[in-house]
Amino acid sequence: MVNIIYVGIDTSKDYVDTAVIGLRGQELMATTRYSQNQEGFEELLGNARELERITGGELLFGIESTGIYHVPLYDFLTTRGYHVRVFNGLEIRGMRKTKIRRTHTDPIDARMIAKALRICEKPDKRPPLPIELRGLREFCRIRKRLLAKKTRIKNQLIRDLDLVFPGVTNMFRDKLSKSFTKLMERASTPKQIQRMSIEKLQKYIPLSKAKKLKAIAEKSQGALAFNKAMKFEISSLIKEGKRVQKEIKKIERQIESEFTKQSSPIRSIIGIGQVTSAVILTEFGDISKFENAKSLVAFAGIDPVIIQSGKRRFEYHISKCGSPQLRAALFQASFIGSQKNPVLKAYYDKKRSEGKRHKDALICCARKLCHIIYSVCRNNKPFYVPSNIISEN
Repeated sequence: MVNIIYVGIDTSKDYVDTAVIGLRGQELMATTRYSQNQEGFEELLGNARELERITGGELLFGIESTGIYHVPLYDFLTTRGYHVRVFNGLEIRGMRKTKIRRTHTDPIDARMIAKALRICEKPDKRPPLPIELRGLREFCRIRKRLLAKKTRIKNQLIRDLDLVFPGVTNMFRDKLSKSFTKLMERASTPKQIQRMSIEKLQKYIPLSKAKKLKAIAEKSQGALAFNKAMKFEISSLIKEGKRVQKEIKKIERQIESEFTKQSSPIRSIIGIGQVTSAVILTEFGDISKFENAKSLVAFAGIDPVIIQSGKRRFEYHISKCGSPQLRAALFQASFIGSQKNPVLKAYYDKKRSEGKRHKDALICCARKLCHIIYSVCRNNKPFYVPSNIISEN
């Protein structure tokens, strides 16, 4: 049996705390604190290597995923060839709840991570994500944050307009469209719209819409006391919305450019675009290293939570473990695929005919999509629609 040295690491903004235990759970080194910088990382690795030399063991690092603070150390260790098991915060929290005393300190957490690493049934031997894919993954995550910012801007814009101009937001589907934003910059209150002629309104919107907007403006009664303040914020939100939309387009071009350098067969699957393919690839990593498609489903957090007691068996919501960006990409691809991909469309229709709701049928499609992704990546062959499904369509 290989003598494993388990190094548990708890990270924070300024420090990292480490605890080291052996194969039988014995403490091999006192809990130590290092600085969250290169000097601290070098010292940590130097001490671990010295212990490795003395005991003749093999180093295995465990680290809890804590926002962004674990990433620099993770990169430092993996680029030097060491395996690092990243624990989901829920896993460590679950272990912490098993203790009678609920004392929570960084050294205690480090020991907890080391113990979790030791008792882990499958220590996750998949290689770390290559450096070039880590950069692409961060681009995808930045895009996700920009989309969230765009949504917040839209919601605030709707709130402001509903306050001073009730009814106007119902007329426009996209609240950050070019025509709508230009019009709102020119006139964002009922009185301003009333003063504009139909001809002037037609510079921004079609005639039928201009007439309807004039009719709404005549009946609309907003909170007049807020007009001045809301006009200022509406203008500010529109400017910010335009800037964010430009940044989204810019980063999507960057993602597409980076993704073209990857020869992944994921892009051949109908219903998955370039950006979505990039998200899936970078979040899953080397898919061929997963044992089977079911482990891919579990990694994405779309596996069902099952509770069984005696003869009773209940299937609740999905586990939601893992990356939310990955789940969002899979659901988006499943939604599009249920309409355009013959395989997913047939599967979606089958689940709907069995009585499943739209949302539940899409979750089933997301799991099916994981099986498709696993198959094309494992065999390194492009996606194709089976002949029996082609004949049915």
